[in-house]
Amino acid sequence: MSTSDNHELPIVEPPASPCRHLRSKGMYVYTDGQDGEAHDGYDNSIYWCLQTMKGFGPDDDMVDGQSCRSPSRSCHEPF
Repeated sequence: MSTSDNHELPIVEPPASPCRHLRSKGMYVYTDGQDGEAHDGYDNSIYWCLQTMKGFGPDDDMVDGQSCRSPSRSCHEPF
């Protein structure tokens, strides 16, 4: 008894690569093999940009884990 169900899996876009200048304390502290991403939709990490060494990038926008993955930012340089 074989039935062929033609279920299509949803296409999941891979997350965009973060900017190479994005940094957070978690990158240096949490070294237990975790991927470093917030899984519950709440990210309370403090980020900074290596180009400005501040909480805003060279484009004068705030630095955070999501917006610094956007290739539409003029300062974004992917890994």
